[in-house]
Amino acid sequence: MPDESPALPTSRIARWLATGLLILLMVALYFRDGRRLLPLTAPPAGVPVPPPPAASPPSPPGTAQPTP
Repeated sequence: MPDESPALPTSRIARWLATGLLILLMVALYFRDGRRLLPLTAPPAGVPVPPPPAASPPSPPGTAQPTP
């Protein structure tokens, strides 16, 4: 007669529950603090960001544009 054992051992169920709780905790912390964090590609807070180049005013019609 084969040994009747549960389909999932108690230790495996406990491991899956712990992993699920850890994932839920990480998601909860992300939504609690993640909305206030800067994106990873943003420059550090102490580094000044140069302004974008200003657009030059359009030249009047009939004038030649300098070639770069």
